[in-house]
Order: sequence, then C-alpha cells, then structure tokens
Amino acid sequence: MHEQTDVRLRILSLTMTPQDIEVRIGLKPSESWKIGDRLGAFGAAARDHGFIIESGALASSPFQDYMTALIRKIAPAAQKIGQLGAPCTIEVVCTLHCKAAPLLTFQRDDLRWIGVMGARLRIDTFVFPGGARAGVQSSSGAAGGTDAGSAKF
Repeated sequence: MHEQTDVRLRILSLTMTPQDIEVRIGLKPSESWKIGDRLGAFGAAARDHGFIIESGALASSPFQDYMTALIRKIAPAAQKIGQLGAPCTIEVVCTLHCKAAPLLTFQRDDLRWIGVMGARLRIDTFVFPGGARAGVQSSSGAAGGTDAGSAKF
C-alpha cells in the first residue's frame, strides 16, 4: 500500500440529481452518479444522487495544498452550495492513507468556507505500517474520543 491523500466536496441527495446541483451552484462535478447507478468494485446500486468535486492537487502535495486547491475551486459557489439546504448532505471529505498518524491542521479560512457551505468535515485516516506487515488500521477522527476502542454494532 502506498501513501495517498484525497480531499473532495461531496454532495448527496435523494431528490436533487447531479444536473440539478450543477445548475443551482454553477460548478461542474469531477464525478457524479444517479440513484440506481452501479458503483464500486461490486457494482452496488447507488441509494442517492452524488456530486463530487475533487481538489485537483498534485499527488505529491502536502495536505494543506489539497485543502487550498479545493477551497479555491468551490469558494465562488460556497453560498449557493449552502443554499442547497435540507435535501442535500454536504461534506468536505479528507482521506489519508499514510505510514504514520498525520498532523492535520485546518486554517481558519478553510473552516469558515466549510461553515458557509453548511458542510460537515469528515476525516478518514488509514494508517498502515511501513515494512513487510500488511495490516491496516482505520480511524475516522475518533482518536482519543469517548468511544475510541468501543465496539461498533
């Protein structure tokens, strides 16, 4: 497994299609799907419409460059994204595959833009040992939280 970072805006909706979202916010998606489209390696049917905007940062960039690139892309439409309202789930998703637990620092302006859009901030980290072992550990920002180590049912 190799180290990888991905930062994206994800909008999900049961009622608004990707085309509806594109018209409302004035941005083209990097990726989109409709309810019923087959997704992933196993071809599971999508349960909601999806609209993704990727940061577009270079693979070798530090984490902050991913955030800056995404904010730069979506800032002109941030208020329109925020006005999509209840029919949509809006998230900024940060996914990191790394050999050591990363230090993630978010700039004040990054957090303001996320707030203007009414978005949730989701952080998925996958820490894997460097070397011969193939085990993978996963967390979603819960490290040190009250449910860290608790069974999830």
